[in-house]
Amino acid sequence: MNRPVESARLWQTNLPGVELFEAQLHRHRFGKHFHEAYTIGFNESGQGCCQHHGEHHVLGSGSFNLINPGEIHTGQVASTEGWGFRNIYIEFSQIEQLLAQLDWSGQGIPYFKAPIFQKSCLQPIFYELFHCLTTSNSQLRQQSLLLELLSTLFQLNAERSVCVKPVKPESKAVAQVRTYLEDRYTENLSLDELAQLVNLNPYYLLRCFRQQVGCAPHQYQRHWQLGQAKRALQTTQPLAAIATDHGFYDQSHFNRAFKKTYGVTPGQYQKVNSVQYG
Repeated sequence: MNRPVESARLWQTNLPGVELFEAQLHRHRFGKHFHEAYTIGFNESGQGCCQHHGEHHVLGSGSFNLINPGEIHTGQVASTEGWGFRNIYIEFSQIEQLLAQLDWSGQGIPYFKAPIFQKSCLQPIFYELFHCLTTSNSQLRQQSLLLELLSTLFQLNAERSVCVKPVKPESKAVAQVRTYLEDRYTENLSLDELAQLVNLNPYYLLRCFRQQVGCAPHQYQRHWQLGQAKRALQTTQPLAAIATDHGFYDQSHFNRAFKKTYGVTPGQYQKVNSVQYG
């Protein structure tokens, strides 16, 4: 009988201080070790187990595994079907920057108080962030999703809970940010850049924008980008040129984003809507 094939991959993202790990294991055992980073792990399939602070923990499918920097732990497969999981590692220096963006008002650095955490509402944002860190170069989207995930985790499962400042009407600031995003929809903007523009805390701005507009700044920028590209498709300009002129990495990236929003490819839309000139 053939033994199941194991796979594992560890890589750095283009967001400083953030690494990703994904694995499908059947036999591997992690000996005692620690990370210098915060570990946010999601157990996708099968079952694993670990020793952490002298206690035995079962890592079941659908649970989060949260480990603070410097905490010694182990890990191994605990089911016949193996153990599949993904981890996001965030270095301490990056956490300090993110806490400033979260307007952290507590004393000291927050630490996860429970290594196993069940919260199904966090799964979509974890997957979106993991996918974004893997496939996208959008600083605005990456930073926004990372702030949202950490804010929720630190509010729900930290020894010192993050107190989130209530959102007030910031209509002028939100309108200014919208105009800025529209004028620079092809640029790789950062959340810090938008926050400095209106002199607001980055996470506070993110929440104000979402409350008033109905989506996050990175989503608004993408919708505006697609809208401008859609107008360009009403000409016979080559698709590749439209893609690059409107800030997409390439035509393939443009195709995926356009179809996800409009249900048809750019080529299909252009074929029935383009106008011949000359």
